[in-house]
Amino acid sequence: MGRGITIEDVARAAAVSRQTVSRVINHSPRVSPEARARVEEAITALGWVPSLAARSMAGGRSRMLLAVFQGPASGTPLALPLDQLLLAGTAVCNAQGYRLLFEQLAPGITAAAGTAQLAATLGAAEPDGVILLPPLDSRSDLGALIEGRGIARESLAIAGHAPANAGEAAAQHLAGLGHRQIAFIAGAADPAVSQFNLAGYRRVLAAKGSRAHGHFVAETPPDLGAALELARSWLAPTIRPTAIITESAATALVVLHVAATLKLAVPRDLSLVALEDSPALGSSRPPIAVLHAPAGAPFAAACKRLIARKEARGESPSAEHAALPATLELIERASLARAPRAI
Repeated sequence: MGRGITIEDVARAAAVSRQTVSRVINHSPRVSPEARARVEEAITALGWVPSLAARSMAGGRSRMLLAVFQGPASGTPLALPLDQLLLAGTAVCNAQGYRLLFEQLAPGITAAAGTAQLAATLGAAEPDGVILLPPLDSRSDLGALIEGRGIARESLAIAGHAPANAGEAAAQHLAGLGHRQIAFIAGAADPAVSQFNLAGYRRVLAAKGSRAHGHFVAETPPDLGAALELARSWLAPTIRPTAIITESAATALVVLHVAATLKLAVPRDLSLVALEDSPALGSSRPPIAVLHAPAGAPFAAACKRLIARKEARGESPSAEHAALPATLELIERASLARAPRAI
């Protein structure tokens, strides 16, 4: 469908000008509802598919956004939920007539090679905006490259607003359930994130007068074998944690397994919460609670900000587009309960 059909054919069928059709497909507000409806009906009836390349040439822009992420090291999962980003980002972009492209920088790539790769992609795609996903958003060289090309840049965070601390929030929630012996196992892909969460966790326990943060903490992400040994060493003794926070979903499943082998019931004897979501956590027995920052909403907000800046020709985005990203989300499941007793 649509082969041989032109924008002029659509304009004649809708009884409007060619410029009006162009405004409709480029989501311009300068079109009456009646004219927009006629154009959309004509497009559907004729089966016309607008050429993205032609639209780009006419508007002097690519109508494309580029999201850049760092590939995971061998044997480690990707820290970012690309499925959530893809769904949230494409929904925003499609509604505005934009396209979304993802670019992966290979794991272990040198800073110079990563910069060269991004430079080549910017030259080929000529995006209207770039989103640097963490931890690349802290790379000043990449930011300078993008801005040096005159391209708008965004990240998942908004300048001037401190990110929510998942470690602090999880510890606070568990403390509210009466837990004092709360353990923490690092596992974030970015060590800086782990240190940030650890600091928040420690603040809560110190404020509650608990010394658990000096005994039940693993600052280095353990592999599978080390996680098994760690969980056994913490849970086998009489003096043990009544709650454990894990940054990694995989580690949470390991702790659940060890608790079962030691005849400790979750959540009667041990509460468990992960700071990373995974389908496996929802299907475990019992399902494991999750406290995390959903990536889809802030990514969609970043896409909106870039589009708003481009559509406004560099003017400041509206307050709607400058709204704060979604805060932490607690998925309460059967792995959470009040502390069993004072240990």
